Amino acid sequence: MKTLIVLLLLVGWISTSQAQQITELEEAKVNFAPTAVKISSNLDNYTFVVKEDFAGEFVKNPIGFMKENFDINSFITSIDNDKYDEFLVTFKSSKGVLEASYDNEGNILKTNQRFKDIVLPLKVRRALYTSHTGWTMVQNKYMASGNGERIDREVYKIKIANGNKKQNIKIDPRTIGASKVASN
Repeated sequence: MKTLIVLLLLVGWISTSQAQQITELEEAKVNFAPTAVKISSNLDNYTFVVKEDFAGEFVKNPIGFMKENFDINSFITSIDNDKYDEFLVTFKSSKGVLEASYDNEGNILKTNQRFKDIVLPLKVRRALYTSHTGWTMVQNKYMASGNGERIDREVYKIKIANGNKKQNIKIDPRTIGASKVASN
């Protein structure tokens, strides 16, 4: 019995010592090359499909994302079209749309944003929770518009449910704390 145990230990030691060889691998290069941005045009309207580095990047600050990732002056020179005084550029993502009107000098005239099923800002979530405890958010829409880079009007339209009861709520984030949340 003693010899059997010693023999098993010896075989186990030999088999594990053979398995401990170092295998050196060559460097592996992994590249991510997304498909080209889809651009469509209809006279003075141009549509771009947004490619985000991480989810929610565009929805978090659409105007900032547009300013950072889109050069309107080089775009205007590349289309070389002097017939129009104003260009409507649309940026689309899976969650929504940002429409921006530019003059022929590259200045933002007005913006319009529409997004659906997004992560609500913290103060909107808190206002919704405190005014409708026990309810569940089913769907939401965010709409905003403004002149230039400034947002003049914004509203969240939220559908909530509690069992068989359903309710539609409109929240203006600028009035949170100043008044109650409006609901239908």
